[in-house]
Amino acid sequence: MIWEDKVSQEFVDITIKYLEEDAPLGDIDYDPYVKTTDEKFRDDISTGYRDRNCGMKCKNRVWHFHEEKNDTERYISKTMYMLTLKSNNHFQYDLDYNNMIIQLARWDEGESYFHWHADGHINFEGVNRKLAFSLFLKPAAKGGKLLVNTINQFIETEDVSSPSVFVEEIKEEPGKVIAFPAYCNHCVTPVERGDRYSLVAWIFGPEWR
Repeated sequence: MIWEDKVSQEFVDITIKYLEEDAPLGDIDYDPYVKTTDEKFRDDISTGYRDRNCGMKCKNRVWHFHEEKNDTERYISKTMYMLTLKSNNHFQYDLDYNNMIIQLARWDEGESYFHWHADGHINFEGVNRKLAFSLFLKPAAKGGKLLVNTINQFIETEDVSSPSVFVEEIKEEPGKVIAFPAYCNHCVTPVERGDRYSLVAWIFGPEWR
């Protein structure tokens, strides 16, 4: 379910330098939803989308493949493109490799998090995100854990100790990259100590068959 690889330290260093010094970061601060999981599930079924309003707070720079603003973004995009080709030897999905969104993010100590959500459509109709990538640039010293639910359960809590909750805690280290189906629920726990840097990409494709 989860594919894993690693990029070079040079790529990590160049990307961190861009994030810290030059990237035009915007603030993301989405309010957590107040509905229960059952209520949210019914809304998701009726709209065809999942978790559009889940709580999230970080600083980020987002761009589309082929719409980069500088050479560093083009370098990052090319690297993610090559990882997409490599990972799809495993997934064998019908993908549009030119339809990719990239997000460079800084998760600040004491305030950043991302509640449980999925990146793809719940009804699998139309063009949508099929693969989600997370590339770890700098893990937080405490907190900021990426949790992935590999059987697509709806989860409300960060307490994932129950044997009925199938969640994998991803061990983060600089340069490590993972990919998983975009319909899988996942979250980033609150960053408690030390900033967390990450690079995320989403690859789109035609309707699931």
